[in-house]
Amino acid sequence: MAPQQQPAALPEASSGKTSRDYRQNKVDRVSNLLFNRYYRVVNETNSVLLFDTHTGEVVPEVIDAIEAPIATYYRDNYPGEVSKGDIKRALDHFGQRITPLLVPIYFGRAGYNPKTQERFIDAGPGNCFTFKPGEMHFYAGTVQPMIRPAHSYCFPDLSHIGNNHPALVNQLFDCTLLSSESDLLVVAWMVLCWMPDKKQVMLEILGTPSASMEQAHRQVKTAVDPATTTWQEDVPSNVKQFNNLALKHYLLSFNQVEALTPTQQDHIFSLMRGKQIQWQWKDKKVAAEITAQCPVMLNSTESVATTPKLADATLSVEVEEDNLQPTMPGQMTSMDPAIVAGLLLIFGYVNSQWTQMEYRKEFDHHGGLADLCRVGVLVAEYLRQDKDAFWQQFRLNQQGRREFELEESPVATAVAQALAAEPSGVLDLSVTDWKTRLEEYRPKKEDSSEKRPSEKEPSTDMWPTTPRGLGSKFNQIKPLLREFGISLTSSGQRGPRRYWRAEQTTTPVMDE
Repeated sequence: MAPQQQPAALPEASSGKTSRDYRQNKVDRVSNLLFNRYYRVVNETNSVLLFDTHTGEVVPEVIDAIEAPIATYYRDNYPGEVSKGDIKRALDHFGQRITPLLVPIYFGRAGYNPKTQERFIDAGPGNCFTFKPGEMHFYAGTVQPMIRPAHSYCFPDLSHIGNNHPALVNQLFDCTLLSSESDLLVVAWMVLCWMPDKKQVMLEILGTPSASMEQAHRQVKTAVDPATTTWQEDVPSNVKQFNNLALKHYLLSFNQVEALTPTQQDHIFSLMRGKQIQWQWKDKKVAAEITAQCPVMLNSTESVATTPKLADATLSVEVEEDNLQPTMPGQMTSMDPAIVAGLLLIFGYVNSQWTQMEYRKEFDHHGGLADLCRVGVLVAEYLRQDKDAFWQQFRLNQQGRREFELEESPVATAVAQALAAEPSGVLDLSVTDWKTRLEEYRPKKEDSSEKRPSEKEPSTDMWPTTPRGLGSKFNQIKPLLREFGISLTSSGQRGPRRYWRAEQTTTPVMDE
């Protein structure tokens, strides 16, 4: 960062001065302390902020944000105390005399500087892990301009862990419900959480609610983003609540989620991709906007990602009670430094190899999971597993995900059922005839009084009532049916005479 311009020297008051002169002397001292400790910076939204070079934290340019640290800083350097009024006067002078610098400011646990291609992981006040491009090892102790969410917590002390090895991360699967059959997927997701410039993915941990399930959830959350609270019991219902939650947590975490409305899913997706929000510093509005981007995880009995955008960017991992290994009971109730150490080594390897992986186009057809797959291949490579190990886990995982999506799409399910009932394995009908043919497979309406409140919002996959609507739905479900080996193509004509051909192919398409 370029140095800010040194202001004109402020003289110390000599003896024989009035009380007003002594007060001005204090203000001048505070002004010098401000210059020595803080930079005035401007972010991508053109908001002027203060960068604390002692902690790395960026705070709003308001008196409440600097009063306590400056008062302590003053006592460390000068005799006596300094009042809030004197600090405010010094801050006003500081703002008038110092021109803010435009610098990249990252939000939350991890950051990326596109100009230098450096990556950063916040380990706590005054301690940042910096990964230079193409390098595996990090530099500790530096500070970078970052906005620390209110509930963020420091990483554990890693200095006492000897013989660091990436396999340390295996403890996460040895002592929790998380299955080793999905270890590469989960580790890849955890690494991706520290790469905010890439497309983030929501992690769903699915299984029967239990203390063991929560233990697995807690270990993943605390290894990636330790915080004073592990999760939220209730999912926010509106944009204001989501924004306020993002200001408190980098990794948004929810426990025992029964369902998500389409509106909630849209808010989650927008935060995963990054959005500008009004900053509330310690629950007080300030005249600044910041960009917040948050990875998301939750646990539930079944997948709750049903909207196309979020479903395409969701990794669902199932766990079973019999996967729990009782060899280390009670030893993983809090953050395990060994897991963090192993994860940092894996992240370093991904960072060192990323340039050769980033622009490979064959990953792009995986949509919202493309960057997860890029990371996953490198994770498998570094852990010295078979080169196809990640793809094997990914194929099985996505097959389960597609089966869920098929269940959630009544039209796709109806096409699959109608085709299964056809001996020839081919149906070639006009869209009008398709509408008649599929009626017998149309799901029956359920009594809305028996549904949970969160389920009463209109479905995003309503049954089409016109041939034109059915044709539009066919276009939407073609990729999903292709995953199950069903080819759905049209004749190219338009209107109710347009023909659609459904044909069962030999094997489902699950590309690598």
